[in-house]
Amino acid sequence: MPFKFHFIPRSRKGKIVTVVILGIYLLLQWPALQLANRIEPFILGMPFLYFYLLLGYLLIIGAMIYACKEGL
Repeated sequence: MPFKFHFIPRSRKGKIVTVVILGIYLLLQWPALQLANRIEPFILGMPFLYFYLLLGYLLIIGAMIYACKEGL
C-alpha cells in the first residue's frame, strides 16, 4: 500500500477549503493590510484595521471548523 501524504487534500472539498484558507491568509498579509490600514472609519467601536483583522481570523477559524466537521 503506498504512503499517503496528509498535507495534500485528497477530495475536491478539501482542495476548495485549502484554497479559501490560503486566500484569506493572503488578504491578511502586508499588501492588503497596508490598504486596510489607510481606511479611517470606526466599525462596532473599533478602528477598521482591527475589525478587518478580526473578521479575517474569524473566517479562517470558521473554515477550519468546517473542514474538521466534514472530515477533510
